[in-house]
Amino acid sequence: MKLRYNPDIIKTAKDHYVFGSMTFDEISMIEGMPSARTLRRWSDDGSWNELCPSLNAETAIARRIVLLADREDKTEGDYKELDFLTRQQCALNQSRLPSAAISKKYGRANTADEPDDNSQPRQSQSQSKQKQRNKKKKIKNDVSAITKEMLDDLKDDLLYQHQKHWFDNQDHRSRFILKPRQIGATFYFAFEAFYDAIVNGRNKIFISASRDQAEIFKANIIALCREKFEIELSGSPLTLHHNGKTITLYFKSTNARTAQSASGDLYIDEVFWIPKFKELRSLAQAMATHKDFRITYFSTPSVSSHEAYDLWNGRWYRKTKACNDPEFAVDVSHNNLQHGKVCDDGIWRQRLNVHDVVEKGFDRIDISMLENEYSKEEFDNLFMCKFIDDAHSAFSLKQLMACMGDRSKWTDFDDTWSRPFAMKPVIIGFDPARTRDKASVVVLSLPANANEKFRVLETLDLSGNDFEAMAKEIEELTLKYHVVHIGVDTTGLGLGVFELIQKFYPMAMAIHYNPYIKNKMVIKALNVIGKKRLEFDEDAVSIASSFINIRKKVVGDQISYATNRTAATGHADIAWAIMHAMIFEPLSGDASSLQTSIGLNAA
Repeated sequence: MKLRYNPDIIKTAKDHYVFGSMTFDEISMIEGMPSARTLRRWSDDGSWNELCPSLNAETAIARRIVLLADREDKTEGDYKELDFLTRQQCALNQSRLPSAAISKKYGRANTADEPDDNSQPRQSQSQSKQKQRNKKKKIKNDVSAITKEMLDDLKDDLLYQHQKHWFDNQDHRSRFILKPRQIGATFYFAFEAFYDAIVNGRNKIFISASRDQAEIFKANIIALCREKFEIELSGSPLTLHHNGKTITLYFKSTNARTAQSASGDLYIDEVFWIPKFKELRSLAQAMATHKDFRITYFSTPSVSSHEAYDLWNGRWYRKTKACNDPEFAVDVSHNNLQHGKVCDDGIWRQRLNVHDVVEKGFDRIDISMLENEYSKEEFDNLFMCKFIDDAHSAFSLKQLMACMGDRSKWTDFDDTWSRPFAMKPVIIGFDPARTRDKASVVVLSLPANANEKFRVLETLDLSGNDFEAMAKEIEELTLKYHVVHIGVDTTGLGLGVFELIQKFYPMAMAIHYNPYIKNKMVIKALNVIGKKRLEFDEDAVSIASSFINIRKKVVGDQISYATNRTAATGHADIAWAIMHAMIFEPLSGDASSLQTSIGLNAA
């Protein structure tokens, strides 16, 4: 039955479902697509849903909001779904609902929790809203009804103190903020940009480390307007109309060349995780050339050798005409930048840690819980804004970023096929946690020779599963791929899973950790990465961060390697799992003799 459809049709359907967040019913309405029933069968056969859990809730909701918002002829069902998703988006941002007084000031309808004097039923309210939508055709993206006073009320109600401090310092020409994870920066800068677009009429340009992150900014603005002002926004880019003015909001990934014709205030997020930052900055900063435009960089730290580090610590300023001091540098210590300050190179900098935001009233984080879940090194990096020193890291972030690619260009791999990689050989690595129920599995393509690459085809997070469930997941991979190697860490809890794996895959390799085997795996990985023989998708930033968390250490008179392994992130687990797979290839990189011995040349 599948052969009746061109593989391109199946791939297009999969892209609509996985990346476009469309439902099977919606896809079936597209010309040339089969019925929803057939699409569900394709999804089951191709395991489409296995791609979706890799998205976090915020990303999945953001994709769907953007898709529905840009739909021209929305149905009542679309409006209901948008209502639900925008409420979820606001909840994810931990935003608090406006008070009844503010709601009346906006002129928005009361919710079921805030009945008006007539106690209007929820259903009739929904019907009333729909009638208002159909009553007259408004100018698309008309935000003229939104006033500065309304936005000021929202600011006071929605923002935490550290976010209000950013708001009070938004008028500097350049800002650079180093921040911990999960403190509401994405939502805040979306709000700040929208506020200024309404009040001052300046265009905005968001450049993000990935397409997904750019869509979260856009979804935040769409959700804000819909939830707080009942205004529908759509379009890409978003073109707003406010009392005769036209303001455009652009949302781009790191391919800045696609936005060079735009101009406006520039926001670049996660700059310490962007490859080729210097090239991006030279292209992007030209968009904010005019003196009234502003530039904001914000990020969590990665490694001190990243190209953005020279901008952070002021070294780039030595190359400018304005600098006469060849030793110029900025004091970027936490003590100096905790409260934010304009530095001698003109950039307003702030360096926040998790204690700063919690002490200012951010009540979404329990520091003692995080300290219990993370190793000290990883806690310092993720929440205390301390950079990883490449001198202590076994791997170079620059080399890892050079291994990023675009998996959509892999013509020999397709998730929609019952055998995604056909009969080509793959190798699997499995890495359990030392003490907790965390486990990571990776599937890599096996290069035929030293000139081909290991490609990361699939990753699985087996958190929370028991031994039998973990083994079952790996067994499913052996039915899905032509597996020629499974490497399993048996030092700790992995031994129990390994014994179960041997029942269906007797050739599985037990890897018992010691300084020698760790050295061998790391040397192999360094060789592969240094020669750009590893390739993973550009959106899989966690793979790069996992490798840089592997550090050198001295054990007696030997060099060994340790890692910040945690049950919360699994970042290092992915790196070790990749190495458990790659150990199958000899250090020389010539696997031809191995492949001949196991009969792979014919495949």
